[in-house]
Amino acid sequence: MSDATSKRRFSPGTTIDDLKAYMGPFAARLGYKFNTDEDFVAMVLEGEIEVLDRDGDVYCPCRMRTGDPKEDLKIVCPCIPFYTDQFSAMSKCWCGLFIRTDVEDGSTLHGVIEAPDGPVDVRVAATGDLADGQGRVVAVGKRKLALFRVDGEFFCLENVCKHLWAPLGEGYLDGHFVMCPWHGWRYDVRTGTTDHPDADVRTFAVTVLGGEVFVRI
Repeated sequence: MSDATSKRRFSPGTTIDDLKAYMGPFAARLGYKFNTDEDFVAMVLEGEIEVLDRDGDVYCPCRMRTGDPKEDLKIVCPCIPFYTDQFSAMSKCWCGLFIRTDVEDGSTLHGVIEAPDGPVDVRVAATGDLADGQGRVVAVGKRKLALFRVDGEFFCLENVCKHLWAPLGEGYLDGHFVMCPWHGWRYDVRTGTTDHPDADVRTFAVTVLGGEVFVRI
């Protein structure tokens, strides 16, 4: 049995409806949906089935495989988690198969386009992902951030404590202060400030829209 066949997620005879059923809930969890242009979706998924039959998985039809398994993981559809900042800026994935849930008409979002310059609001979580008084580490492209919920509000900081680089998103909340999980340094989640000199961390603006949490990068 070939390596590609032994690792494939889909059995021979996989259909467009099978891919939709598999990909749809995952993309929705990330704040994306299938493009509203159903003919375009069908065309792309037909291409994905050809890639699946040839290469053993649904690699992005817009990009070439490198041959490096770790790198090629980043182009297995849906590849949204690996390019959250770029896709948020474009309101779509590379090919336009998936569009952000706040886009009403995706018919103009076909093909590869250049991401606009400047800050972008990146969807990082659903409001229900964090209970009050809870934090977590969220990934935005190659960057990791610390997201917190306190008294119903969301706050976002750099994820790295300036003492010995511990992940603040794994720390312990005490009101509006997060305690570093390694040595207890305390940071105000509203301002990123700490009592230790020259150790403040950067904050990121957070907005909540339609039950989704966005961080401005």
